[in-house]
Amino acid sequence: MTEVDLALWNARRRRRFPPDRWGRLVCRAAWDEVPGVRTFFLVPEDSSRIEHDPGQFMTFRIETEAGTVERCYTIASSAARDGGIEITVKRQTGAGAARLHDAMTPGAVIEAFGPSGRFGPVAWPDDRYALLAAGSGVTPMLSILRTAADRGIDLDAVLVQVAPTAGEFIGAEELQSLIRRMPRLSVVPMTTREPHSVRLDETVLTRIVPDLAERTVLCCGPRGFMEMVRAAALGAGVPPERYGEESFDFSSPAEEIAAGADTPVRTVTFARTGRTFDCAETTTILGAVKAAGLPLPSSCARGMCGTCKTFKHSGEVTMAHDGGIRQREIDRGFILPCVSRPLTDIVLDC
Repeated sequence: MTEVDLALWNARRRRRFPPDRWGRLVCRAAWDEVPGVRTFFLVPEDSSRIEHDPGQFMTFRIETEAGTVERCYTIASSAARDGGIEITVKRQTGAGAARLHDAMTPGAVIEAFGPSGRFGPVAWPDDRYALLAAGSGVTPMLSILRTAADRGIDLDAVLVQVAPTAGEFIGAEELQSLIRRMPRLSVVPMTTREPHSVRLDETVLTRIVPDLAERTVLCCGPRGFMEMVRAAALGAGVPPERYGEESFDFSSPAEEIAAGADTPVRTVTFARTGRTFDCAETTTILGAVKAAGLPLPSSCARGMCGTCKTFKHSGEVTMAHDGGIRQREIDRGFILPCVSRPLTDIVLDC
């Protein structure tokens, strides 16, 4: 990647949507992409700008009949267009996505936090990319490609897009337009539920992308898909430092508790409510909170979004976050319970 390209990826403006607190976004438009998938165009209520890197996400506070939930959605729109953002959401069984589909109409207002996360060329600068996406996991890839086209970056990328059927490829028509604007972009659509479908594995992947080991691989999709792509990429010779992924599909708290059943157990206390519960040293504090049936706002469960950020009064933890907390916040005593495991008894400001 040239210095000019890197500067274009990192382009910034001055007025910003507040990145460290919740703000309000107004829905200006909503439309269907494919059956069961809608895109929402959101702009800051105070007319500020939303500066973001391609591949980042935002956390949304959604009011549902069951209460308030926080959910993370990748920004699908170009980072070169900071007057508003687009999120593309698949209707699922969870209350958050269903509520957006039913209630997020033009004029509706929603609270949001971010942008957050590290994913894409800014985090993994390179000259060539292989982008692997399944279903709505194509949204960060669309942001990357849309940004490159808008900023005149001659991106060398292969997008392998997986969907159940040919009628479920998100952004299919636009991708053909992007190919015309970026001659070194190629798109390989693959289906999983049609008679001619071929299962994507290491052999197929290296046939589609013969120089895979020489590219940076970025992957987004369901957990099983990402596990397969990760194994295939590493097996094909892609170095771990040139493999990145983004997903919000993670293990359940019950699985974490079971995994830590035979390890030392610490006590976690909520200072405000006086509630206490046990947490194994190998279990995340958030996992133990959920297993105890206690409330704590959370979303990504991977240390990316910052939704669960909590002040720690006392105790020691080990924490491996992914950009959801700043060093100055850590120095002041804040932690992310979703990626923190206790080394001693802990007291949290909850």
